[in-house]
Amino acid sequence: MANQDLFYDMTKLGTAQEKQQHLITRVGDGGLKTVTVTVWSNGTPYNLTGLTPVFEGVKPDGEKIIDTRGAIVLDPVNGVFRYTFPHQASTAEGEYKQAFFKLKRGEQTDSTLEVQVRVLKNMVEFGINSESYYTEYQQKVSELEGKINTYLEELKIKAAGTEAQVEANVTLAKALKQQLDLIQGIANEREILTRAELNEAINTITNNVDSINGKIESLKRETNEEVGRIKEEVTGVKTGVLDDVSTITKSGVYYFNSTTKNVPTRNSNNADGYIEAVMKNENNGMLTMLGTGYAIEKYNGKLHGRWVTSVPVKLWSGNLVKGQTATLKGNCHDFGNLLIEVSYTTNRHAVEFIKIPSNGNTIYLNNIGMRSVDGGFKNGYLDEVVIRIKDDTHIVLEKALRATGDEKAVDSNAYITAIYGIF
Repeated sequence: MANQDLFYDMTKLGTAQEKQQHLITRVGDGGLKTVTVTVWSNGTPYNLTGLTPVFEGVKPDGEKIIDTRGAIVLDPVNGVFRYTFPHQASTAEGEYKQAFFKLKRGEQTDSTLEVQVRVLKNMVEFGINSESYYTEYQQKVSELEGKINTYLEELKIKAAGTEAQVEANVTLAKALKQQLDLIQGIANEREILTRAELNEAINTITNNVDSINGKIESLKRETNEEVGRIKEEVTGVKTGVLDDVSTITKSGVYYFNSTTKNVPTRNSNNADGYIEAVMKNENNGMLTMLGTGYAIEKYNGKLHGRWVTSVPVKLWSGNLVKGQTATLKGNCHDFGNLLIEVSYTTNRHAVEFIKIPSNGNTIYLNNIGMRSVDGGFKNGYLDEVVIRIKDDTHIVLEKALRATGDEKAVDSNAYITAIYGIF
């Protein structure tokens, strides 16, 4: 296990601040990278008794991490704790936009100066998805799902028991009614009692039996309706078309289509579908667009950040050559990265993975390949395709160049065939 030592003065004045080490990790790392942190205040150890160390940061791709469970207090009196980085801390290449440690007791907090974190590229492992990481929230969602499942099982058992009792009472009441009918027939024939007296007694019993029957049937109907209502509310598909994703307040499955507001740009086969909501309460929960890879958090009554997807979404396809502009079907800045299919001189099926810059910025895509001469190889080709993010929905292919050996670069026939958004 790799460990580094950090020292912080919680006053943040900086005069007695130790020079911070630059923390370096690699995409895919996690679980074995630790730091031992010592905190001071005005030259004396910062007492950590009753405090919880929390790591917070904004990853290179803009996703956030708030980890309340990765730290262990080693020496509370002398202000020493150890923090182990989770896998989600090392999922995006580059420098953290911000990172720091926070000390927390209920609603009371104090924080350190910035922690410099750099994540190195991993060219070996693929499919490492970056997403926001909130340990407290994920724990609460798991607890909520467990409580819902337990409640449904208990309700199912109670409903089954109630139904059995109801059926038994109905059968008993029907048998009693048949016996009374038989008694009335015998009495009418033999006149053991006066008919008026017997009829009065039978009518009283019959009315009571009918009342019992009515109450039992009503209880059975109400119980079945309540069970159905709870099942539909917790797990069923809500009726109608969802008007606005931001208005979801209850757990369940919601149908959406092109009229629904606050849905992201989707692939053509996901024009409509279902959104599953797992809500802690009416203001906080997690929303997942089934079958698309999309998810978003609802936090304090509002959609938090943007929809994030692990499945590429096709924004444009065709044959884009030098001087042409691709019109995307959605805002490219609704995604963290672009996948661009490029046809180079020596690689006609290349796929480039790029981080999306702000509007007006230029991106250089390069490819190197060998050139065959009389059965041998020499003076390889160097291709360069230059694109510019014109605005949120337009990308221009400004240059397509090719160079061979020491020769000057000339225009090439390289072109772009598709552009996807992801993460």
